[in-house]
Amino acid sequence: MSSPQLPKGRGRARSTTHSTAPPPPSITPSTDISTPLTVDNSSISDSPATDESVPSPTITTDQSRPETGYSSISTSSQPAPVTTPVVSTARGRADRLKRNVAPADPHWTVSDLTAAQFKSNKRPVKPDELGIIGQQIQVIANYFPIRQYPNRGLVYQYHIQIRDWKNLEIHRDRRRLVYKLWLKLYCGNHTQIDPYKIVFDNQSTIFVYNQPLPDINENTTGQEIKAPNRSNRLVSHKVIVRRAGEPIDLALIQNFDEIIHTENRSNDTPQDLVPIKQILSIALHENCSSHATAIYDRSFFAATTAEQHGEWDLGLGKALWRGFYSCLVFSKGAHQLLMNLDMNHGVFMKKQPFLEFLCEVMLHSPCGKRRYAGRQRNVHKVNGDDVLEFLDVSNPTYHIEMNFLLKHCKNLRVRSQDASKPIVYTIFKLGKSASTQEFVWKSIKNKTITVENYYKEHYGVVLKYPSLPTLEMRKESYLPMELVDVEPARVKKITDEQRALMCKHSSVSPQVYIKSIKEIRNNPEKQCFEEDPFVAAWNMNVSTDMLTLPARVLPMPEIVYTDQYHVTSDTVRDVGTWQMKPTRFHTPANFPAVWGMINLSLINEHACEDFYNELSNIAGQRGMQCCAPVIYEEYDSRNRRTDEIIGVLNLFLKRNNNCKFFVVILPVKTTKQSKDAYQNLKKLCELDELDHGAVTQMIQHTNAVIGTKQNKNLWDYAKLNNILLKINTKLNGINAALKVQ
Repeated sequence: MSSPQLPKGRGRARSTTHSTAPPPPSITPSTDISTPLTVDNSSISDSPATDESVPSPTITTDQSRPETGYSSISTSSQPAPVTTPVVSTARGRADRLKRNVAPADPHWTVSDLTAAQFKSNKRPVKPDELGIIGQQIQVIANYFPIRQYPNRGLVYQYHIQIRDWKNLEIHRDRRRLVYKLWLKLYCGNHTQIDPYKIVFDNQSTIFVYNQPLPDINENTTGQEIKAPNRSNRLVSHKVIVRRAGEPIDLALIQNFDEIIHTENRSNDTPQDLVPIKQILSIALHENCSSHATAIYDRSFFAATTAEQHGEWDLGLGKALWRGFYSCLVFSKGAHQLLMNLDMNHGVFMKKQPFLEFLCEVMLHSPCGKRRYAGRQRNVHKVNGDDVLEFLDVSNPTYHIEMNFLLKHCKNLRVRSQDASKPIVYTIFKLGKSASTQEFVWKSIKNKTITVENYYKEHYGVVLKYPSLPTLEMRKESYLPMELVDVEPARVKKITDEQRALMCKHSSVSPQVYIKSIKEIRNNPEKQCFEEDPFVAAWNMNVSTDMLTLPARVLPMPEIVYTDQYHVTSDTVRDVGTWQMKPTRFHTPANFPAVWGMINLSLINEHACEDFYNELSNIAGQRGMQCCAPVIYEEYDSRNRRTDEIIGVLNLFLKRNNNCKFFVVILPVKTTKQSKDAYQNLKKLCELDELDHGAVTQMIQHTNAVIGTKQNKNLWDYAKLNNILLKINTKLNGINAALKVQ
């Protein structure tokens, strides 16, 4: 049997008090090292949690961070209160399976902290002695020590407001563009100013190091600046820069050690250090902000090239981009400041012609699914002729296809190809075909003309696909699909399949991870601070080497199945991985006297009997008594809709309300009903809404038939064992227990 399968699913080992999975070997840093601290609530080891960003896993010395701003390796050494062991409860959501014995104390112990400690903002005290259990190793953390930073001088704050000709604040993706134009004009008029001592937070605040900006105060009037708008047209913008607040004294950071020790009586608090950390972080990000295509808080993304490192296709016109995340954190060790540098991933629309986007999207439309059924895994785009057929007005499902397309392209940003200055539009809805969609041509005596004839007369362009719908923008502007390109923009909503691809591409080995971090660190357009003029002007110096920390690999806990069979670290080939021999469960549970089998797959009743017989034999080896199912029901999922099957099963469960355990063999995954069969059946059987409260074990049809990859005539006992691991815990059994010293 494949040993790594044991901890998966519901078949995890339990302790004698409640269910716990045997943990893999942990890496615990020693407590005498430099521990990163922070005074914000962002994680120091992972990228900030954005909508669809997937940060890469890192090895750090801290896994949690209270809002007070201080990380901790150890917890309080207060002894845990004595509690009565809790009797294991039934798995699943069945309300008919009650506890064998009611627990004496209904409260679980989830922490050693007292109520006063839990509510306190004080940092738990580290133990004086280092841990000795486990193997001593060295780990590399994605932190770069700040070897030099300004610890004296003043930082002046200014508020910048940028409004367009409609007196509306412009979008954040264009603020830096207008800011740079203003800064160039301002520094040209005040040559004594060092522009590298001026940094912008990409929102509304400007920080200046040791030099107040001349001619700018709290009442400064605005000035007009010509800058391109979202349509790439040069328009007037009003920029107002005014002094904001008192200057921030960087000398406060000299008292860092005194401030973070709460026992010292100081008028300064850790929160007073937050502005300094934020200012220095903005100074480190100023250079890379000028080269980034998209900026989200402390995450930076640059435009990539398709099919090259840094971009992966996710389907439906979307792609995964790899960027980076960077922030400063405080540290109570040899280095007071550390820079956390990490990879970050986000989903963006692919920059491509709209027709290419159209072919990708229509593969998943109702017509596309019917036309390419069974081939969708190998086909990534619909043929162009098929798209013309799907979106033909004579197609009976034309309106369904149009609604599907509008759902995926509404509010999509596109760039026109026909103008001398390409203009960016936002799709509002879909119009008629270019050959039939009319509008009023105001410059030619309010002439009514079709979109096809307009491009032929005005631009001399003959459309290749006039039967395709037009893209309607606001103010009744129409563009042919073949003359626009999709603009890259951040995407928040993705499918489950795309999320799975994100996890696949964002998970990398430690070697690749370290190499990627070093590439970011050495890239002049990202985080190569040795070539950054802003870092030099702010008197900062960042180490080129990542932090190396001592750590320990904790030994594997002892897994107890029976008195005769224990799994220890001495008996396994790889630490944390073991093979479960044909032995009894720690506490085997018996199948109920009345249980049923529901077959939604294509296998016949005789094959289901063979499956039960083999499952019963393995259950006997595990100490479980598996009687024959009293109820067997078979439903044809090919010719019946899922809601029909659910309705029949609902009546069936009401007639057999004494049956509280079912094994359900699911239909083939490629069928239409299979996607929601699992969800709907679970909801029907286990939720209290319908008052059935039955425990279920869902099984894929491939796991219920004989055959392995090597031999089609042998049962896959590893799969049968894994099924029993889940069933045993659902029936109130215990697979294995952790031996507690």
